[in-house]
Amino acid sequence: MDAKIQELTDKIFNEGVEKGQAEANRLIAEAEAKARKIEEDATRKADEILRIAEQRSSELTKNTESELKLHASQLIDSLKSSVADQIQGEVAKSSTQALLTDKAFLHSFILKLAERFDLTHGLEITTADAEELRSYFTANAKHLLEQGVTIRAVAGRPTDFTLAPKDGSFKIQFGEAEFVELFKSFLRPEMAKILF
Repeated sequence: MDAKIQELTDKIFNEGVEKGQAEANRLIAEAEAKARKIEEDATRKADEILRIAEQRSSELTKNTESELKLHASQLIDSLKSSVADQIQGEVAKSSTQALLTDKAFLHSFILKLAERFDLTHGLEITTADAEELRSYFTANAKHLLEQGVTIRAVAGRPTDFTLAPKDGSFKIQFGEAEFVELFKSFLRPEMAKILF
């Protein structure tokens, strides 16, 4: 009888172990499935976060490049305007002084103007006169540029640029610090913080 009890005990024990092993295998399989699902979800979320970050980075880069082009264009336009204003001012000043000292030219010019003066239509400068004046001012502008022009302000902001002849053309010379400060003044504060 002891043998039968032992056999029965062994049988119950083995069935319990098998059922426990089956339950353990089922729990392990469930845990592995849950782990794979969590990993897949995490990977999907990470990919989505990365996609959004790359999209924002691309948009920021595009917007930054666009703003930099705009501000660089504004800076160049302001610099050109400052150069033109200074040259025009100096040419007008020196031309007026030269015109006033060249009595023969002044006399001839005033006579031409007086001949064409009409009370009903006013004064008209013809194409020939305009070309003569343009030639006169162009010659004076070239002379002024050959001496070099220093620009102390661009768009109302202090700076120190020099336009001078070099190697058969004209070069603008400026310090890096002056250029950076001038360029920063054209940027929005947020853009200046990002770049500098």
